[in-house]
Amino acid sequence: MAQGIVADNWSLQDIMTLFTDGLERDAAGEIVLEDERHSYRPISSAVIQTEALFDFITDLILRDEILVEEKFTYSWERINSPILEAKSLGVVRAYPFLSEPEKIAGPRDRIIEHICSTESLRQAHQENVDGWNDHRITPHPLLSATLWGGAGMCARSFVYKKSYTPHPLRKRLFVNSGFMLPAADALHQLTTFLNDKKVSVTKKIYGNDALFSSYINIPALPIRVIQESSSADQMISIALQMRDDFQSLRDWLKMFQNAMSDDDTESLLKYRRQLDSVSQYVDKKIGYGSTSTPVTMEAGMGIFKIATQGNPLENIRNQFGVRATLNKLIFGSAGRTEIKKYIRMFGEHGSEIGYDIERSFTQNA
Repeated sequence: MAQGIVADNWSLQDIMTLFTDGLERDAAGEIVLEDERHSYRPISSAVIQTEALFDFITDLILRDEILVEEKFTYSWERINSPILEAKSLGVVRAYPFLSEPEKIAGPRDRIIEHICSTESLRQAHQENVDGWNDHRITPHPLLSATLWGGAGMCARSFVYKKSYTPHPLRKRLFVNSGFMLPAADALHQLTTFLNDKKVSVTKKIYGNDALFSSYINIPALPIRVIQESSSADQMISIALQMRDDFQSLRDWLKMFQNAMSDDDTESLLKYRRQLDSVSQYVDKKIGYGSTSTPVTMEAGMGIFKIATQGNPLENIRNQFGVRATLNKLIFGSAGRTEIKKYIRMFGEHGSEIGYDIERSFTQNA
């Protein structure tokens, strides 16, 4: 079974615009839910574009295929769109989900019910439904794209049993409303694990002073792509080239995902033990070992360099295969240099937009 993902044409449209027109200077609206009402919190559109790109790069490298709704691919299929290369290679693939709309409608409407946790949100959505049915116009277009469109994509994920990478504004609405995506995702679990371990390494290096200690929270694979890119227009091509380098990890994720889909507890425990092994290795290497067994110096050179504390067999296993790949991603660059390079590649070094992007990906350690 292909390890595919359902993705938003909206995300690909934002990415296409990023590469053809540059970072946008206006503000988008994040839907927030407070005191039984919803409102729109301004957020830099450039930040949203960047988040969409970083999600897409991760999917390009570690998914077998990215499925998008066939009916709306026109939004990013321009002649100079860099995403066309991924489409020509079959990594991005249009799929006619709406050829069976009756399968989508029921789950979509139930998902909307779950997300609409405030009366104002329910009322505004109903106004969109009525406006569309009566005049083919939605009076709240951003809400329609975020809520109605997002619920529709979640329904596709549910019906076709595929994981879903939502547009950043849709993702924020899901989180803010407490809605959980219907399909478990091995890659999401892996990226969360990698981010958590990178934070541990960063805290060890920079400390955790509330005022001066911070870390850049960028996924590991976009960091690698930025490192290898001399200009912004190379990023998609380089991500596609990296697929070969990460074939083994992609195969591992496919088996992990299949175990999740089949609810295969024994196999799931095996994959979790491998992640636990990496976690323990990282903790020992940065000095977070057991107090009764202090971390000692490392032995060896290069790829054979191992921490001497703990289970020697586990230490050796962490030098090879998928575990070695994960360790390299964890101990790679923290992203400080790369986020500045990314901003420079789009000509926004020292600008307000550049500041917004850098601050958006900076968190206190």
